[in-house]
Amino acid sequence: MARARAEIPASTGSLYFQTGGIGPSPEPVIDHVRERLAFQNESPAEPRIATEMARIEPDLRAQLGRVFGAETEEVALTHSTSEGISIVAWSLNWQPGDEVVISNTEHPANVIPWYVLRDRFGIVIREIDLSTGTGLIDEVRGQLSDRTRMVSISHVSRNNGRTVRTDESAELGALLRSRGVRYHLDGAQGPGCVPTDFRALGCDCYSTCGHKWLLGPKGTGALFVRRELLDDVRLSWAGSHSHATMDYEGAYTLLPSAARYEFGTRALADFAGFARAVEWMEEIGLARIEERIQSLVDHATEAVDGTDGLGVSSPRTPPDRSGVFVLQLPEGCDATELYNDLRDGDGILASPVRQPRDFRLSIHFFNTRDEIDAAIDAIAARCG
Repeated sequence: MARARAEIPASTGSLYFQTGGIGPSPEPVIDHVRERLAFQNESPAEPRIATEMARIEPDLRAQLGRVFGAETEEVALTHSTSEGISIVAWSLNWQPGDEVVISNTEHPANVIPWYVLRDRFGIVIREIDLSTGTGLIDEVRGQLSDRTRMVSISHVSRNNGRTVRTDESAELGALLRSRGVRYHLDGAQGPGCVPTDFRALGCDCYSTCGHKWLLGPKGTGALFVRRELLDDVRLSWAGSHSHATMDYEGAYTLLPSAARYEFGTRALADFAGFARAVEWMEEIGLARIEERIQSLVDHATEAVDGTDGLGVSSPRTPPDRSGVFVLQLPEGCDATELYNDLRDGDGILASPVRQPRDFRLSIHFFNTRDEIDAAIDAIAARCG
């Protein structure tokens, strides 16, 4: 903890509970980005430099696959979770009346694409209730029809912290495959926060990012696509580097891996930083990190339970809960005003979420019990 906090400036510069929005990168990550960028800029087209920089992306795909339960060929490098979601959303040939199932706890990144597809192609958006305590499988079953083409929900909700358990996700995946329905998980809040194994989750596609719980550079992400579905998850956008072969007479073949979803000139130094961030987390131990997060959430739950006027909106027990800890404010306490007051008056960085009385503390392993107590005390004081 001492080493980690010393290497994350934001962890000592404020009470930082905004990892669920944007995570603070450790100094070794930023140093590595800076070094790779300077190295590349010595002479970007010089063969020695170009060859070394060209290894960054394939090495990162292999690393992410190893750490998060996918084959290297199943990993595409993106710039955000939103980019991965859009790749998946636009991969089907939607027809008027086709249906997608989402939940009532989604980030706008997993809502806006469906609005656009609704307005362009006439698809129907169905919504399940993933409030704390509802049954995932029953909720999805209740919305499935002959027109359902895709289910797209959050692995971990940014609005209430609920985690789709690995076993129930696998059960849902089997159900949807039996009906020919594509299954996508928005994993923006997953890796680095809760155990994440792509194959074990049983989904077809999994979108995530580097800049939240993995503490990587901004503008980095990944999309995992089951190998056997690569030809079914069709490209909606493509470009140079998506192809394996081509000519100027109209013939081409796509890369045989998920790298087909990538194209164009890329910020390789940032992806090198993403790799360094995952390595930094591995050096500490992802299981240790996840265990400490759960311990801190235990403490936060006890602190809120002992504070008059506050409640817990998040699931209370693992594996349903996560580091996305959401507490309920008393009547009359405005979450947005509280967010501004805590930021400006107390140096506490937290976040309002979708429900007007819900307030989120994103608790990462580098936070402390004293910080949690200080945040909850400040919330209680400002909410009367």
